[in-house]
Amino acid sequence: MLSLMRRPLRSLLSILFLASLTLTLWGGHGLLLGGISAEAVTPAQLVQEGVTLYQAGDYQSAVDRWQTALQTFPTDTEVADRTLVYENLARAYQQLGQPSAALEAWATAIDLHRRGGNTMQVGRSLTEQAQVHLSLGQHRRAIALLCLPKAEISVDDCEPSSALPIALAAKDTLGQAAALGSLGEAYRLQGDYAEAQAFLEQGLALTQAAGYSQFEVPMQNSLGSISSRQAQVEFRRAEGVRDIGLDDKVFVEEAQGYEATAQQQFEQALEIAQRQSNLSGEFQTRLNLLPLYRRQENTAAISATRDRLGALIDQLPPSREASYGAIALGRSYQPLGKAFGCVSSDSETESQKWLKRGAAIATQINDQRAESFALGELGHLAECQSDFGQALSLTQQAQIAATQDLDSADSLYLWQWQAGRIYRQQGQSDRALATYNQAVATLDSIRTEILTANQDVQFDFRDTVDPIYRELIELQLAGVPDSQRVATKQLPEQPEASSPLEAALVTADALRLAELQNYFGNDCILSPVVQARVDLLAESTGTAVISSVIFPDRTALIANIPDQPSRLVWIDNTQQLQTTIIEFRKGLEDRATEPYDTTLAEQLYAQIIAPLEANLQSAGINTLVFIHDGFLRSVPMATLHDGSQFLIEKYAIATTPALTLTAPTGLRPENLQALVLGSSQRLVVDETTFRALPSVPDEIKLVVEALPGSQVFLDAEFSQRQLQQALQTSDYPILHLATHGLFSPDPKDNFIITGQGEKVTFGQLESFIRVGNPNKQQIDLVMLTACETAIGDNRATLGLAGVAIRAGARSAIASLWQADDQTTAQITGDFYRFLRDPTLNKAQALQQAQIQAIRGRSGGENDKSNEGTIPSKWAPLVLVGNWL
Repeated sequence: MLSLMRRPLRSLLSILFLASLTLTLWGGHGLLLGGISAEAVTPAQLVQEGVTLYQAGDYQSAVDRWQTALQTFPTDTEVADRTLVYENLARAYQQLGQPSAALEAWATAIDLHRRGGNTMQVGRSLTEQAQVHLSLGQHRRAIALLCLPKAEISVDDCEPSSALPIALAAKDTLGQAAALGSLGEAYRLQGDYAEAQAFLEQGLALTQAAGYSQFEVPMQNSLGSISSRQAQVEFRRAEGVRDIGLDDKVFVEEAQGYEATAQQQFEQALEIAQRQSNLSGEFQTRLNLLPLYRRQENTAAISATRDRLGALIDQLPPSREASYGAIALGRSYQPLGKAFGCVSSDSETESQKWLKRGAAIATQINDQRAESFALGELGHLAECQSDFGQALSLTQQAQIAATQDLDSADSLYLWQWQAGRIYRQQGQSDRALATYNQAVATLDSIRTEILTANQDVQFDFRDTVDPIYRELIELQLAGVPDSQRVATKQLPEQPEASSPLEAALVTADALRLAELQNYFGNDCILSPVVQARVDLLAESTGTAVISSVIFPDRTALIANIPDQPSRLVWIDNTQQLQTTIIEFRKGLEDRATEPYDTTLAEQLYAQIIAPLEANLQSAGINTLVFIHDGFLRSVPMATLHDGSQFLIEKYAIATTPALTLTAPTGLRPENLQALVLGSSQRLVVDETTFRALPSVPDEIKLVVEALPGSQVFLDAEFSQRQLQQALQTSDYPILHLATHGLFSPDPKDNFIITGQGEKVTFGQLESFIRVGNPNKQQIDLVMLTACETAIGDNRATLGLAGVAIRAGARSAIASLWQADDQTTAQITGDFYRFLRDPTLNKAQALQQAQIQAIRGRSGGENDKSNEGTIPSKWAPLVLVGNWL
């Protein structure tokens, strides 16, 4: 079960905002029970005692009183009175970090409201129940409770039984404002910022018109959080283009604009909170402002904000809000932009002071989750001071606190990772390895939940999840015998499956799954099949699989070659390798340089292929499958050069994101037909111009000649509706799309363009394929011949790596950059012609088609004068997924 602290501590601010929204929307409404006087009966006294204890922050004691009151209520007690007690219990359970109990209490309260005919309160309670689901990262469930759309997402088109329509029907403006604010927060946490902003602005307008001033602070904070997150995304994009030597000006200006808007929105919230003497609202807002001031290096504002936050912690009652706020204040002394950076020596005392304060408050209110984070952060502080004994003691206490109940266990991997780091620094390799394995096992058990729960986790993946896998792989590779570290003529005996190198491969595969799950988020739940890896390695005769793992200082290549032990090759100087790859990619796209300079292609061949060449030749390998990491995904391996020929001229080549996500067998229907859709005209979509593709009609003609009986839709006939209908009414083993497309850092921006200028995302394409006829045969191949991938952007290449998965197909062929459409048309026709040969698999068919382009259809094998040898024309098409 996910819990309120599903995401790492860096995301505390959004969590605190959510808590403040809950308490602000409903604080004071349900806690003081109407209809029961203190003089009436003992249950009423218990209820009032519970209210007093709740307001003092003693939530468990409040729960005890209210549960006793329910047990001792007279049988004729009003339904409304029982209902309010259940509402109080739900809020207290949420404060205690027990969302399952909170949901049960809300379900009972809603049922009692319905039995009592109190429709308005049903709507309000549904909103609060939705907020519990938000704390669990269950955004879709929250949205369904708030405004379950009949079709498209629209306030005017919700199911009548959801919260917003109930509030509208009852003319309950308070309920409407609450539902709109919660909807905005749900879409914000899901990363749908346009929808979030629309709902929040509508809610804010209603709030201001109706005078619900208590809603203004949380709504302004939520709007500010949207702008702040957009600023961080643009800053990271700027960082990415700087890393590859490109101008980051556009991204920096965009980021600064978002950040200025965020600051304005937060400062508006702060002004309102101060005017209302709303200490909780002021606290949340200042916590939101602090990272902005730190990015701006505004020393005076940072100091003043920290001082005021400290004073507010002293004034707030002991609560989850105060505990997490103190922890966030303690962490604010760590370097900005690092998940577990070390504070400077002159800030250690202040950081420790607030972390200890957060731990003390957590202990006082019996909040195991908050205590876990406070103790863990204190352990990290000791780790930074090289006080490893104290660090390990605190870290182990954090692990114990994290495992007190199922709702807290999801943070456990952070403290297992921390313990592993401590053991590693102490030189205790065996203990470090065991503890890292525990951390990865914990991560794998919650992979789908944690990486789809919230955009904040997706954003922070590289800081709080990715390093755990890589550090474990590095530990595992440290145990690889020397005999497996380089290719040799005298081969050692086959190692056991549990060898360090095999273990590293399994961890690397888990990392790939985590990366893809993080990239796609909750729009695509991955279902790996462990046996697929075993079957593919065992059954792929003549096929070698080469995996790469990038570390800060060097890069590992691990090769699985049939009937040989796995091989390990190290490439020194990762930074230099990345620079070479970036320059190589730029050169590959250059169509103006003739003859093509193979210097970098030969250099990379010497690093990646040459160390394994003797082993590949002795095993009779004819196909290479690459499972690449990071920046290595951005170039087609087919273009590596041995000094006399390209790699594709020696081996068929494919790539796959992970063997456990690759269909383990081939599928070759007797009647090879395709659904073929293309767009040849110049189109303007969302103010972006997509150039004409004049060779698309020729490409489609060649496809139909190679695959008779194929269904064709060109230009105006190619619409989103036509694509959907065709996919849902007929079985096609091949889907061929000759139109513009993009693989972006944001998976929501991965799309193709129809002939009518409509965008179709790969998520929509997946739904078109799967919905309507669930028993349809799976598509074997999706071919996209005019897509492009952002250069140097590792997240964008994840979109390409996962295209087959996203499109619901066994494999895909797509282009890494905008290719020459005339050459692409010819390669496409040749590929399908070769694919009809039952002795060739997909990788081999593509190989033969690309060799035709390299050597020229009229030139001989030794004719290197033909312009086809320029890789920009023939190289961008890569095969992803099943290659059989």
